Amino acid sequence: MQKRGVSDQLFIYIFIVVVIGLVFLFGLKQINNVRELNDKATYLEFKSDFVKAAENVYSKNKGTVVTYSSKSSNKPLALPKRVKRISFETINGKVKVIPSDNSYESFTVEHLRTNLLSLENKNSISFVLENDISEGETVVLLKDA
Repeated sequence: MQKRGVSDQLFIYIFIVVVIGLVFLFGLKQINNVRELNDKATYLEFKSDFVKAAENVYSKNKGTVVTYSSKSSNKPLALPKRVKRISFETINGKVKVIPSDNSYESFTVEHLRTNLLSLENKNSISFVLENDISEGETVVLLKDA
């Protein structure tokens, strides 16, 4: 009779180990999902803030300069760590903002002009926006900070 009790306990221990393992794997998967969701939210916030910043400077007077850096009152914009750089491409007078990670969508910004090829992500993106007149049209110039 003692041997049967010992073997019953063995199955209980094996069952407990399997359940703990499954809970652990499920927990890791959920943590990964939350990280991905956080990264997507961070990128969408960057996109929204970048477009708002350009629109804000566009509506100001000529010569208005707004700096987004750690040394200014406007803090740099955060990006997910997977996005190593943001590239810029001018298409039909609009600047297309292209993240280095293809899992994030690129977007265009109205009235933005730049000669920059890209900005490095050093935990955030620092840049300068300036309201200017180019060929009789109000534009926002993007410069490196």
